[in-house]
Amino acid sequence: MPHAVALLALVLVTWCSDALNVEGHPTKKTISPSHTNVLRPKDESLIELNHTDNGMILTDPVLVRPNAGKGVDTVAFGLMIMNFFGDDLKRHTFSVDMLMSARWNDPRVIGLIPEGQDQLSIAWRQAVKLLWMPGIVVTNRDIEKYEIVSASVTVFRSGEVLRVERAQARIMMKFKLQDFPFDSQQLAVKIASSKYMLDEVVLVPEKDENVSGVHEKGTWGLYELQGWHTEAYESRDGILEKSRGVLTIDVKRTISNYFEDHLVPSFITITISWAVFYFPFAGPFITPRLALSILALLTFTNLMVKSSKALPGAAPFNWNDLFNQQIQALMFVTILINIGSEIVHHQLKNENLARMLNNEAKILMPSLSVINIVIILCGGLYKWMTLDIAGAVTKMIMVLFLIIYCGIVGNRVYRHVKAGPLEEKV
Repeated sequence: MPHAVALLALVLVTWCSDALNVEGHPTKKTISPSHTNVLRPKDESLIELNHTDNGMILTDPVLVRPNAGKGVDTVAFGLMIMNFFGDDLKRHTFSVDMLMSARWNDPRVIGLIPEGQDQLSIAWRQAVKLLWMPGIVVTNRDIEKYEIVSASVTVFRSGEVLRVERAQARIMMKFKLQDFPFDSQQLAVKIASSKYMLDEVVLVPEKDENVSGVHEKGTWGLYELQGWHTEAYESRDGILEKSRGVLTIDVKRTISNYFEDHLVPSFITITISWAVFYFPFAGPFITPRLALSILALLTFTNLMVKSSKALPGAAPFNWNDLFNQQIQALMFVTILINIGSEIVHHQLKNENLARMLNNEAKILMPSLSVINIVIILCGGLYKWMTLDIAGAVTKMIMVLFLIIYCGIVGNRVYRHVKAGPLEEKV
């Protein structure tokens, strides 16, 4: 009985103490780390939301702009092309080794600098956790084709922050292919903030020429460097309003590679096609004359396909297409004259007229070819005329030649057929 009373008293005391603790002194509710909302993306748009004891959420200071609530933040940018690795017209890209810098003011960074130092260099991964970043990125890069080689952030006691990064990038752009292979291009590297709008961050180009431009001078692979410039502009695409910066490089394609790979083989092929007019008018040479002219045309067709492989399938009509088209037409006229002379010689039995046609073709075809080729090459190289005008002129010359020449030949054949055996005997 005494033990039962003691046990009952102990239970009552314990119950009363718990009740008093709940009513008078509540325990502090703690939040486990699993309940804390912390987002850490790989890029610099770091977001940290911390829960307090009373349920309020405090924003990490690195998310707040230096001039938040006061105005826009100005970021001075620099873009330097260290190396150019060529272009890919089919994929609408070009590859570069580039250096990008961004400079802005943030007085809050002064507290990070140790006493006795004027500046402090911070690794990129540490800087995105400690500093506010404007989120400047290359906007016209190819998907997953921007690899940072090295990056650092330097803070100065004046409150200035300098971000510098070197990267290998593949840049997307629309090439102007109508003037190929005599084209000039404007290779552009565009940047903008990945998270701030026009009313928050404004980009301005650096005035120092040592931080922007082109490191590799002279010849750029298949191009010649003409010049460069940097600028900032505003873009408004619906509700997406951004301040953007761009480095534009003016280059002109050199003709040397096209001359060696396509023009020289084309000249050789069309010259070989003229050789049919130097074969004798004998029965055994009928097939070689025809075969040579047709083989020359087939050979040039392969050259034509090769010259167009560098261009995308949807490329517009260009100088290369006009040149190939005219060479094919000239070779076709050569085949027609060759067949016509053979018909006159072997079918109509007029050897004198056939030899006359053959000898005239030795001069007419090279002359007609030179005129067309000179118009196309000079029009493309020196811009004496537009592509449309050059195409119209060369086609008109070809049509007029065929009309006049066919008229003259037809008149000769008609006179021969009308005269009959008498003229042949004479």
